[in-house]
Amino acid sequence: MKKSLLLGSAAALIAVSGAQAADMPIVEPVDYVRVCDAFGAGFHYIPGTETCLRFSGRVRTEFGIRDDNDDDTVDSTFFNSNFELVVNASSMTEVGMLVGQFAISGSNEGNVSLGDAWITIGENILVGRETSRYDFGGGYGIYDGYYVDEGINQFTFIMPFGNGLSMTLGLEDGRDRRAKIAQYAGEDVTVNGTYTTQFVDSKTFKTDTNGPSVIGGTKTFVSSVFTKTVVYNVNTVISTGSNLGDAKYGGMEIPDVVASLRISQGWGSAQISGALHQIRAITTMPAGPFSSPTSTFFVTPPLVAAGTLDTDYGWAVQAGVELNVGSMTKVKVVGAYADGAMHYIGGSDFYEAAVDLTTGNITDTMSGWYVLAGLSQDFSSNLNLGITGAYHDFDDQAEIWMVGATLQYEVVENLLVSLAGQYVDTKIEDNEALDLDADDSSDSWEAKLRIQRNF
Repeated sequence: MKKSLLLGSAAALIAVSGAQAADMPIVEPVDYVRVCDAFGAGFHYIPGTETCLRFSGRVRTEFGIRDDNDDDTVDSTFFNSNFELVVNASSMTEVGMLVGQFAISGSNEGNVSLGDAWITIGENILVGRETSRYDFGGGYGIYDGYYVDEGINQFTFIMPFGNGLSMTLGLEDGRDRRAKIAQYAGEDVTVNGTYTTQFVDSKTFKTDTNGPSVIGGTKTFVSSVFTKTVVYNVNTVISTGSNLGDAKYGGMEIPDVVASLRISQGWGSAQISGALHQIRAITTMPAGPFSSPTSTFFVTPPLVAAGTLDTDYGWAVQAGVELNVGSMTKVKVVGAYADGAMHYIGGSDFYEAAVDLTTGNITDTMSGWYVLAGLSQDFSSNLNLGITGAYHDFDDQAEIWMVGATLQYEVVENLLVSLAGQYVDTKIEDNEALDLDADDSSDSWEAKLRIQRNF
């Protein structure tokens, strides 16, 4: 009887437990984040998808000193702190590898901006903001020269041929490639204008303070002052070649066309590239003041050519080679020439074209060239020296020499400490039509200590 009672109790317990289990909610299996090694280190699968995500970036702070060029408003010492966050999403699809990447950066000045933001589809298509395929890059170190290497909006088609050889053809945002357009008088111009002046006119009136009937009365004279304003119409002659300020750039009509041919192998890499750049100049009314024999005046009637739109084209070519000299040394040489496309040779602050105010036509495009050389030397796995030198010649405008050096030490993995310096010598050439004065020539230097944490 005891045995029967025991079996009955066990059966009842199992029945109750089963009923309670049936009433409990079913817990779905947890889909933990998994490591994705298909696209390199640092990627993880986004849960529930086949897309791999990676976060990377840097945090950087700098302290530096510079010469003040005898200008008390320029800081001779400075601090900078900034960051960059890079997000990459990659996956394999029916059209090949699909990648989207963007970067957000910010500085201690309160500026937060979008850096590169691009998409690649397979091996052939790149769209978005990314480094121009025209450029081969600068030298080595923090101060690595003036060149085009920067993010720019583009639509680029990439054609890989194998064995490290590839060609690209793309359209890029020409608004980011603009330099200055000079405006000058192609011939003597007579400008009509007006100016005003004021002068004081005194008139004297005789009055009898004691009345005319008083014998022996005192007579006084009162002087009244009148202010007159007179408008003069004058003409002045603007002599041929005189600078009349800068013309405006018109809206972009045709993007810049960029093509390149590149090879990358064990010995290093080399590239040749070219760009076509549209110039759209709108002449502007010079505001004056212009000198007259007696005063200065501002132009009142507009000149015929003011507001005229004219179009021309500039171009640029570049070639570069980087060689691996052993396992610890690299050398690099880059050269470029441009006509009417100064930005492509580091001359965005100079003139790339000239427009005649009397006709509104672009009459000339300015040319220039540069050559850059760099050396990167590893002394150990965590100590590197980078040296860069460059010379820029902007014809009839300026010559610029620069040299920079950076000594970088990796204290531990992803913690870099760098000491860098740069010297720049700028010689401005006299040019009346472009309003350039040799007195504006200058030389400057800068040095900084940088601490950077990569992740």
